[in-house]
Amino acid sequence: MEAAFQQARDTLDSFVQAIGTPHPNRTLVAVKVRFVLPDGSTQDLWVDQITFRENVFHGIMGDDIPTLKLSIDDKITIARKDIVDWMIVEDGKLIGGYTIRLVFQHMSPAQKERFLETVHYSIED
Repeated sequence: MEAAFQQARDTLDSFVQAIGTPHPNRTLVAVKVRFVLPDGSTQDLWVDQITFRENVFHGIMGDDIPTLKLSIDDKITIARKDIVDWMIVEDGKLIGGYTIRLVFQHMSPAQKERFLETVHYSIED
């Protein structure tokens, strides 16, 4: 998983460039953010509707983290150092999503089929 995190970090500038260019068939822009909880443990969650303005990422929480007083649909600012993955869906295809690709590679054919039915995008090499 660390290799997937590193690949995402290494390509984050490509992500920024891509989201700065409009695309008519873009349906999702998200980053996976590492949140540090009060007890020192971490939780990685996807945050979507990502924008990048004045060298800062902004997004909308996709889940709750009660211990941090964060709720679904909260608007947050995200530090570059806290991003562990990123994804864009354009033309029904996943771009980035390195942790998703890693998990997908380890799924059985039946699991892959069920997964693809739920996400409505394809995963290509």
